[in-house]
Amino acid sequence: MAKRNGFSELAKLLVRYPTQGQREKLKQLLLEKYTQENLIVYLTHEVAPTREAAAYALGIIGDTEAITPLVEALQHNDPDLRSNAEQALWAIWFRSGDKSVDQMLQKGAEHIKKEQFVEAIDLLTEVTQIAPEFAEGYNQRAIAYFMLEEWEQSVDDCKKVVTLNPVHFGAFAGMGQCYLRLGNLREALEAFQRALEIHPGLYGVAHTVLQIQEALQEQQRRRR
Repeated sequence: MAKRNGFSELAKLLVRYPTQGQREKLKQLLLEKYTQENLIVYLTHEVAPTREAAAYALGIIGDTEAITPLVEALQHNDPDLRSNAEQALWAIWFRSGDKSVDQMLQKGAEHIKKEQFVEAIDLLTEVTQIAPEFAEGYNQRAIAYFMLEEWEQSVDDCKKVVTLNPVHFGAFAGMGQCYLRLGNLREALEAFQRALEIHPGLYGVAHTVLQIQEALQEQQRRRR
């Protein structure tokens, strides 16, 4: 167990293997030394480096059982814990349990980064057909639709995501952005507020909420 003023063994382990190329070695060491249950308990440890390292480690070896405690960690006042919990959630959400599906999803995400949006949609549609209960396939396709300014199709995919994964703050935020571009301010506000309920650290979303609230108040004043 970590000492109150010390640097935890778990945190030391992560420092030893910081690069992407060392990730497989780190994964094996984590599996040898820790269980998912251990890491979930460490998320609430009194020592900051321990809980922050636990969140990071869950992004490497965690599964869906870690989602709820990681979402709870998003509410913590420790910014590094919140950041690591957010990244861990994204990592877990990208894992379907089927290696071939995961590879397709990653390739679809790479198409998006390269601005190959049509190719991304084609591939991600295949992902949703093969794995219809895998939320991230729809979420990544929603991003591609968004980039093509296909707002309504993006909203449809975001709705599918949050049906399958009700704590997907990214899909709620994306839905809000689509509604904003469609001029549906109240729907945008509702989606953004839901994202913030799950992840209060989305400061850009919080700023947008304030802007929408001001716009709605101005609309009400004009109607009087």
